[in-house]
Amino acid sequence: MGFSFITYYNPARTLFSQVANVLVSTGMNAIPFYFCAYYLVPKLLYKRKFTAFILSFIFLVAFMGLTILFCTRLVDHITNHDKEIIPKWATLGPSVNLFIWNTILASFGSSGLKILSDRFRIEKKLHIVEQEKITTELSFLRSQINPHFLFNIMNTIYFQIEKSNTEARLSVEKFSEMLRYQLYECTTDKIQIGKELNYIKNYIAIQTLRMEKDSDVKLTIDDKIDDFWIAPFLILPIVENAFKHVSNFKDSNKNKIHVELKILDDHIFLVEALNTYEQDHTGKHLLQSGGLGIQNLKRRLELLYPERYELNINNEGDTYQTILKLQYDN
Repeated sequence: MGFSFITYYNPARTLFSQVANVLVSTGMNAIPFYFCAYYLVPKLLYKRKFTAFILSFIFLVAFMGLTILFCTRLVDHITNHDKEIIPKWATLGPSVNLFIWNTILASFGSSGLKILSDRFRIEKKLHIVEQEKITTELSFLRSQINPHFLFNIMNTIYFQIEKSNTEARLSVEKFSEMLRYQLYECTTDKIQIGKELNYIKNYIAIQTLRMEKDSDVKLTIDDKIDDFWIAPFLILPIVENAFKHVSNFKDSNKNKIHVELKILDDHIFLVEALNTYEQDHTGKHLLQSGGLGIQNLKRRLELLYPERYELNINNEGDTYQTILKLQYDN
């Protein structure tokens, strides 16, 4: 504002008139300033809609330049009655150029500040993600010792089980498949959804063994689930939480765990787990904290799928429900 006042100061005009013009010009230049920063850059430039961005930018500059010109002429007309609102043709060109360049300066300035601000924010976020990734990898390496040991032990136990005991052998096979998946297949940032679903199937099959025979355990997987890629172990904490906190009613058929996995519109992957729980101290703690596994899941989702997920936890009566909606890549 001070720069505009010094640059265009004219001693032949009244001070009030010039201050009023500077205020009007600066205030109206805030429109292209914020419009570029919060709409044109993020909505068009970042999405590589270059033609739309250039045309919108030109229209914005021309329209606001002319609008500011006539608004300042109106101020001049009010403060200096000898001046006309619409300038003569001889002075129209220089006046238009002046205000258009002011608008260009405001638009370019805001666009540049927006790009720099977003760049610094993204670099900071990438640094945090990298640190989290290093920490996770170190934790994963430390945890590999135990699964390797278990994997070898399970193979030994499998061959010690009588061949006639098919149920026990099947359980060991499923557990071995889970260990193999954890050790040898989850070595990349993303995994095929089919492999992740097989892991969940084995996990539920093994967990079901420790529950009463008549417990209501159900896994529903939508046939429409495509072969997309997903970060590993995003489904497990939700399912694990359901089994960990499931109720233990005397009437076993009242103990319920329902897990549903399906695809919604616009590449949305839905994970829904519903379980009954007993409203004691454990249940209250579960509803207040969401469980440590759920808290860790939220942190991973924030890092891996920012603004692309929705995680809701609800309870009604003795039922606890966790719903995850995840927008996956094509």
